[in-house]
Order: sequence, then C-alpha cells, then structure tokens
Amino acid sequence: MLESREWFSAGSGIDRVQGFITPRSVRAIRCILDHQEKTQILGSIAEIGTFRGKTFVGLAAAARDGERVVGVDIFPEDVQQSLLRSAAEFLSEEQRKRIVLVKRDSSTLDYYEWSKILGEKARFVHVDGNHTITAVRYDIMLSASHLCVGGIVLIDDFLHDWYPDVTEGIIDALKIIPNIVPVAVIPRSGNLMNGGTKLICSERSSADLYSKLILSEFSDMRPRGISLAGSNVISFMNMD
Repeated sequence: MLESREWFSAGSGIDRVQGFITPRSVRAIRCILDHQEKTQILGSIAEIGTFRGKTFVGLAAAARDGERVVGVDIFPEDVQQSLLRSAAEFLSEEQRKRIVLVKRDSSTLDYYEWSKILGEKARFVHVDGNHTITAVRYDIMLSASHLCVGGIVLIDDFLHDWYPDVTEGIIDALKIIPNIVPVAVIPRSGNLMNGGTKLICSERSSADLYSKLILSEFSDMRPRGISLAGSNVISFMNMD
C-alpha cells in the first residue's frame, strides 16, 4: 500500500508520471498531509484538474478508510487511461476503491453537486483546472464551499508568467470568500515548465497554525510577511 509521504518524496514514483510539480510544492503538500494525519483532520480529498495523476496518485494514497478522493477533469481518453494505469501500478485495490473520477468541466458543477460528490467536507483540495480568470475564480469558490475546519485549498500557478490572469482570478475569489484565507506563497524552483508557484489557503480559523507549519517546513528559506487580499501571508525569497 502506497503512503503519501513516500509518493511526495524525491526519487519516488511521482517522477514517472507526466505532469508539473516542483520540489518545493512536493515538500509543502507532504508537510500539510502529514499534519492532517497527525492531528486527525478528517474529510474528503479532491483535485480539480488531475491531468495524468502526478499529484492525484499521492493524494489518493493519503486518504483513509471512509474518505473519498475526487478527481475532476474533462478527461480526454488518453489522459484518463494514463491516470488509471498509474493508479493501478502504484495504489492498492483498497486505495483505488476510494477514488471517484468526475468527467466534467468543473464550471458545470454547482455547489450542491460538489457537496454530494465529496460526501464529507473536504480537508484538502488542489485547484489546477482551466487557467482562465473566470474558471479559477469559480474553482476556488467551489473548493471553499464544502471545506472542513482545518481544511486546505492549494492553488496552482499563482503569479504565473504565462497565465497572469489566473492571479487576478485568485485574488478576486479570496476577496469575497469568507471561510478561507491565503497563508503562504510557495515559490517555484527552476524552469517554469517544471511547475509553477503554489498559494496555500486555509480554513480561516486554522490560518495561524498553518502559517507556523509552513515556516517550520521552509526554515531553510528567507521568509517575508506580506499582505494579500486583506490577509497576512508568508512569502519566501526565490534564490533560483
């Protein structure tokens, strides 16, 4: 049975699945999932924009008995088959039974449908769907609509060179969503095509806790406090 910590580690099976994620993003996801495991934060896990499963397989490995792992994508046939092959190769039968794949454009899901698909409120949602201002704004609102206490919404490609309108959509959403706040900016490392910057947002009452968690995890980097969408956020010096 695959463990999420094993997947989100250097040299793991994650390197064999096509997709985009930086080592710093891997560290951030691993430490958040570890924290949720240790503190027994319970709930569903979801990813909007699974592509071939580079992140999704690891998220599936993090799920426990009774938790669903929901993947939403338009799923062209080759993409879906690639994800299923990776799941079959790396995950146990028990882990695969927790997976729910939704072949939809996320913008066609309303809040009620989202809550029914998830079942239990989500503890971790990764947003990496359609890269337009309208789509990312809706995906964040959808993700926050059924989020548990201590839950995280992790948003991909913040401050992206190629998709600057994504950042506008992210900030627009965070200004109007009452239950989540931005906590930390995890800068990309190396070539842009290796993966983008992540923005960690937490359920509001857990923001201070996650700020301390990220500061501890990235103690090797130089932090700086900034203001973003009305919240205090940790940013880090990118020396690459």
